[in-house]
Amino acid sequence: MKNRIAFLILLIFGACVFYFGWTQIKIKPDTCGIVQSKIGGINDKIVIPGEFSWYWDFLIPSNAKLNVFDMKPYNTTKKISGNFQSYDVNGNYNDYLNYYFDYSISFSYTPEAILHLLKENYISDNEDFKTYLDNAAASLAQIASDYFLKRSAADSSFNPQSVKRDELVAAIASYKDFPELDLTIFSLTDFKLPNYSLYNRQKYTSIEEETGE
Repeated sequence: MKNRIAFLILLIFGACVFYFGWTQIKIKPDTCGIVQSKIGGINDKIVIPGEFSWYWDFLIPSNAKLNVFDMKPYNTTKKISGNFQSYDVNGNYNDYLNYYFDYSISFSYTPEAILHLLKENYISDNEDFKTYLDNAAASLAQIASDYFLKRSAADSSFNPQSVKRDELVAAIASYKDFPELDLTIFSLTDFKLPNYSLYNRQKYTSIEEETGE
């Protein structure tokens, strides 16, 4: 009888040990998990749905936590707009130099990329990761817009949609600042360029009217 009770207690204890250390049941499809513990720090072994994983870190109360990250591609849109605050000779504001660029952007990434960002303190959790992705998208959109503005200032006939994707990706060199991310979609969906030609004509006309020439 005592042997049976001892065996039952041992069985229950073993089941509890197994359950508390068993991690892949705690994450959903299209996510990954990274274990962080007070004793062991950030674990290099990533928790993947459907792959068995067990961590002793969870056997010590309050020692470990499982950080869960979304693995679905990150899709977003970005709008970059502005103006050069152009005024005529009479001090009247005109909108000839207003501009905007609308982008569709998508990133994909690997669990190893997320682990690297976590270990390098770029992110601390899934919300931080989303912010990192959003900032990366905003940065690339701004650099692409600067590139388009520079081209349009030099050539009034320039059309941003004539720029091929490879040329654009090469132009936004800061993409290399985000080596963990795979830029799968980066397209210009709509835009308005500053109308330098109309602005210059209006400026010269105003000057002629002002001087009487």
